[in-house]
Amino acid sequence: MKKVILLTTIVAAFASCKKEMNTVAIPATASASQNLAGAITTTKATYFDSLFTRYGGGWTGADVGFSYKLPDGRSFWLWGDTFLDTVYPDRHRPVVPFIHNSITLTDAAGNFTTLYGGTAENPTAYFDATEPNQLWTNCAFMRSNKQQLYVLMANIKSTGQGGLFGFELTGNSVGVLNYPDLSIQKVATFSKGDFIDWSSCAFEDGNYVYIYGAESGKYTKFMHVSRTSRKNPFKAMEYYDGANWVTDSSKSARLQSGVSEQYSVFKYQNKYYLLSQEGILLSPDIYLWDAASPVGPFSNKRKIYTTPETAGNIITYNATAHTEFIQNGQLLVGYCTNSTNGVDIYRNADYYRPYFIWVSNWQ
Repeated sequence: MKKVILLTTIVAAFASCKKEMNTVAIPATASASQNLAGAITTTKATYFDSLFTRYGGGWTGADVGFSYKLPDGRSFWLWGDTFLDTVYPDRHRPVVPFIHNSITLTDAAGNFTTLYGGTAENPTAYFDATEPNQLWTNCAFMRSNKQQLYVLMANIKSTGQGGLFGFELTGNSVGVLNYPDLSIQKVATFSKGDFIDWSSCAFEDGNYVYIYGAESGKYTKFMHVSRTSRKNPFKAMEYYDGANWVTDSSKSARLQSGVSEQYSVFKYQNKYYLLSQEGILLSPDIYLWDAASPVGPFSNKRKIYTTPETAGNIITYNATAHTEFIQNGQLLVGYCTNSTNGVDIYRNADYYRPYFIWVSNWQ
């Protein structure tokens, strides 16, 4: 079995969570940097960095960080391994375990709500599984009737070896949530095996939702694309073989190399885009490509950012575009931080949380 290089720390979580109000005002942006290759500029997204700098009462740190705008205006955020603990004023946290996935909901009024399973005293993942099996939530899309939200997940098995990377992909599942209360209707497996992780990205376009996967090579990862009807998701699946759509998943073609395990494909002003952290040895570089269709070919590769947090034990990964927040042409991009030394994320909670930037002149 191939190991899936998705990043996590090493313990499992508990703490309380209740709805809380985020009182951080949106400050002026600062710290702009110029991309030497051209006119692309980046600016720290200080409001979003502040929003996810939390001290207790629910979510205090996680990775993944996929977002989706719900029809009622709320933003739905998916998270992987999640801390629900106390973070002290100096940003250290007690040595407590985490849960393997969670959901947060935010809105324009500053409300911040964390969803998880179990109880406040003994929380569990929102989509729970029996160890050594875990469900890692990575992306989501909505059925065309706006009554169900589909959450794509990687089925993971802990191997107990390899430390930070001691996990194997065993397939993919979809969790169906009722809208608007987001209760779980069902969880079903739609792919088995470790060849392709079919939860890298989901993109709604016309009558289809395109589901993107990552195949792990020795030094890089390759994009694969499938699609299903938005009206009846997963009733039938098609896979792109490089020229045509086929029903045989084994015919799925490698389309783009150098992507990370999680990436974004989106459409803006009639053009398609791919955004990904370079999937080569945990590179800190984030790139953007253009395309004329959801399957590419993707061209005009340009670097938009190099994550400054990457140093020593600290790594960054799985950059994601948050297109529902585009304003004045600026694109919001988030990425995850973690440490190869598990002690670090207890000593400083800011080593295990998302960071955000605004990108200008990226089109």
